[in-house]
Amino acid sequence: MKSGTPCTVCGETIDQPGRGRKRSYCSRACQARAYRARKQPAPTRRPARPERLTTVGIIRAAVDLADRSGLDGLTMRRLATELGVATAGLYRRFPDRDALLADMAEYVISANEPAAVTGDWRARLGAEARTEWQLYQRHPWMLPVLARSRPPLGPALLDVLERSFAALDHPALDRDTMLTIYLAVSGLVQGLALLPGAERGYLGEDTGDHRPERVQFDSGATDPLEMLSPRAHPTLTRRFADAAAGFDLDLDRLLTDCVDLLLDGIAARHFSASPAEPPDTPDAPCSDTSDSAAAR
Repeated sequence: MKSGTPCTVCGETIDQPGRGRKRSYCSRACQARAYRARKQPAPTRRPARPERLTTVGIIRAAVDLADRSGLDGLTMRRLATELGVATAGLYRRFPDRDALLADMAEYVISANEPAAVTGDWRARLGAEARTEWQLYQRHPWMLPVLARSRPPLGPALLDVLERSFAALDHPALDRDTMLTIYLAVSGLVQGLALLPGAERGYLGEDTGDHRPERVQFDSGATDPLEMLSPRAHPTLTRRFADAAAGFDLDLDRLLTDCVDLLLDGIAARHFSASPAEPPDTPDAPCSDTSDSAAAR
């Protein structure tokens, strides 16, 4: 007998006969196990587990989900399903959905910083308005997150406030006036952002239109000329009589025109001494009383 060959099933050493065919199994039991193994289908390979879950990875996935499905479609359970993890695993990193939204807002604001702008206060505030507008076009769900009396404050949002207030920082303007100007500009942008947001349903299901550049207004099934009365609505009748089929608004151009209009008013009220710079003191005397009165 020869020995030294291992069994293909259990690995035990097999005593081989001196002549004839070599044996592959040490016993009939191992031979039967090998036969049954060949008859059984190969085990199904489970999908590979996702890479190590990180906080940034969760935030990115949540932003992508909100971009596709709006705030109503962003739930901790659905996010966990898309990540292939247990919902409890998300709650260990974020105590609730509001905490997740705060980090999502911080993430997208930090990625939406404007290019460096030099110039007077108008150029800098205008740049901030356009940057905020672009934020809502890329991430419509950010509008209800930020358009509240207490938005989620973080370093990125504080940087936005710092840039805006730095553009207005002058002894001629007190803190409340600066805050009023900032809220007026930001509120204008948020109000205009409601138009495309309502069209695509940023709070509800995804409509597939992520950045409409134009919004069309029409009256649906009702002819607006039937609702307008030349006697009761003479101005509307005269101005919009030819708009029975609706009319389009170029939103980007509308934003530019509205911001310019608002900044003109701010300049007239607070920066009348110069279109770019405020007066040296809030109540500096003017040589021409009539001009001062007209500016007010």
